[in-house]
Amino acid sequence: MFVDEAKITVHAGKGGDGCVSFRRAKYIPKGGPDGGDGGRGGNIVFQAVDNANTLSEFRFRRIFQAENGKPGSLNNRTGKSGDELILKVPMGTVIRDTKTKKVLADLVFKEQSATIACGGVGGKGNSGFTSSIRQAPSFAEKGDLGDAFALDLELKLVADIAIIGLPSVGKSTMISVVSNARPKIAEYHFTTLVPNLGVTLVDDRELVFIDVPGLIEGANEGKGLGHQFLRHIERARFVLQLIDANSPTPLKDFEVIRGELEKFSPQLAEKPYAVVFSKIDLTDNELEKFLQDEFEKKFKIRPMKISAATHEGVEDLLNFLVKKVPPIEQSFETDFAEIPRRADDEPEPEFVEFRPAEKPDFHSREVRIKKKTNWWELQNPRIEQIVRQTDFENEEARERVYDVLKKWGVPTRLKKDGAIPGDKIKIGEFFWELRE
Repeated sequence: MFVDEAKITVHAGKGGDGCVSFRRAKYIPKGGPDGGDGGRGGNIVFQAVDNANTLSEFRFRRIFQAENGKPGSLNNRTGKSGDELILKVPMGTVIRDTKTKKVLADLVFKEQSATIACGGVGGKGNSGFTSSIRQAPSFAEKGDLGDAFALDLELKLVADIAIIGLPSVGKSTMISVVSNARPKIAEYHFTTLVPNLGVTLVDDRELVFIDVPGLIEGANEGKGLGHQFLRHIERARFVLQLIDANSPTPLKDFEVIRGELEKFSPQLAEKPYAVVFSKIDLTDNELEKFLQDEFEKKFKIRPMKISAATHEGVEDLLNFLVKKVPPIEQSFETDFAEIPRRADDEPEPEFVEFRPAEKPDFHSREVRIKKKTNWWELQNPRIEQIVRQTDFENEEARERVYDVLKKWGVPTRLKKDGAIPGDKIKIGEFFWELRE
């Protein structure tokens, strides 16, 4: 089943908890702390592949969870980090944050990947809290939570040449002739219900065609079926507009389609294109020449002509397209350079990990203090993280948080702003009490 939209939720792995342990060995009755750190949670990574052209895998499974990090153990052993969860999607997949609608990643090239949700850091073991003052800490940190996002996935198929036109002009028949695609073909409107991809070799050049359901006037407003798939021709580098040579209004047919493209996307309408008369096996040379002359006179375009039934003109059209569509330029020295297709003047693709969930500067000690009705709210990424990882059932762990606040001068600032001992302090989801 062809699916080009999906809504999913992803959860990166939680970090492993730190370990509370003290060295125990013969003749060493009071060994020091040796609890190890927890492992980091696994990331959620999306990767574009060339052997898929639908998001159907995400139709029934909506929640994806990466592996959690393992807890630390004695002898300062760090827990194992959680494995990344790699979600493979078709090339041309756009990933958006459902809440903000911001595009997080646009995966166009083969093997291009994006880290969308980052795993939580592992908690420190008690050996990480030793100091001249705290020589035998009996607490450890909990692992931090991984990122979680609701995501919208949208597929825009990647092809070299898009075949468009009104219903029943012969698009599916043409793609079946020029490529390896085998779409459903019949003599009625909207035979094509999903986009069809086809590949052909011309002079050792690979061309990828896409045929979308027929467009009608008003398609950009939701009429007909084609409007659901216009997005799939946005990535095509060249557009072939087919017009039935037997149509009573071929010039108007051309204007209708051009108008729909312009209303849907001005960028789409600006793509290089060619006009092709189809079904010329049902016409005569005199009519074909007359139509070509009329088009050239009105639109400054000389249409080509083909018959998918007899293959007349097909070879000439393919040779024309090979010259018009720039050759594949290899992006890497590896085999997966064969898939990306770019014009010579387009920039090299950037293979960068996108990390929307990466927190602000954890080294910053800038604490924002906000006065609320019944409490004071503190905002700082590092302090909020410390609070999340604190074991509140352990008194020594709770004291450590207040020690950090004092070290950063937060109680002094609060008192200067008018806070008094006993006032509630909110950090993240937790409340504290300001002391003397």
